[in-house]
Amino acid sequence: MQLPLPVTLPDDETFDSFIPGGNDEVVSLLSCVASHSPDWRGEPALALLDAASIPLINLVGSSGRGKSHLLYATCHQLAAREIPHAYVNFTDVVNLSPKLLEALEQLPVICLDNLEAIAGHAAWEEAVFDLINRVSETRIGLLIVAAQSGPNASNVRLPDLRSRISAGLTYQLVSLNDEQRGEVLSSRAQQRGLSLSAQALHYLLNHSQRDLPSLMALLDRLDQRSLQEQKKISVALVKRELAEDTDPSAS
Repeated sequence: MQLPLPVTLPDDETFDSFIPGGNDEVVSLLSCVASHSPDWRGEPALALLDAASIPLINLVGSSGRGKSHLLYATCHQLAAREIPHAYVNFTDVVNLSPKLLEALEQLPVICLDNLEAIAGHAAWEEAVFDLINRVSETRIGLLIVAAQSGPNASNVRLPDLRSRISAGLTYQLVSLNDEQRGEVLSSRAQQRGLSLSAQALHYLLNHSQRDLPSLMALLDRLDQRSLQEQKKISVALVKRELAEDTDPSAS
């Protein structure tokens, strides 16, 4: 068992394509987990996790800081080793039955993304609470939970769930600076075989929204425009795309 839903994870979001910035420690930890699961206990590099009262890692940070990317990367590495695992994106499953989480504690690694999406959904909060308890009791699996805010500041209403999550290791992901954002865009463009000049990259970083989701969405549109017009991604092409963002009638 690998995925409880027919989910296709982005194949270009791996550890190799992740720019750590100030997040080196958690990137190293997750890479080590993915490399050693299911036999990670006793590994010197994972001693801190082994000593935690609950085998759970919290990835906390606002949108665009790479939480989902790190979950995808972990799953890709586990899949390459043919290690059973699960990835659940709560933005996709809040309209489904919480029974989706049953028996996941038997898997070596369970990744739960966008925890904030279940806040206020009593049945889902209870189901996640029960899953954490089962993982803690069986000591088979490891939970990796991504959320926009930490357990003490989240909108989760179930106090016991906030308490259980707090018992894990929490990493507050830090945002990248402009140079590091440029590295991400250059790397992603290279993966896609795009020709992105230094001048176009500089203009893009200085005249568009600076968060990574917006930058990646802009790169997607530039990719499409480049293909349609059979042109390289130049400053002029970037200017036209940004102008259409501001005034759709400009096209």
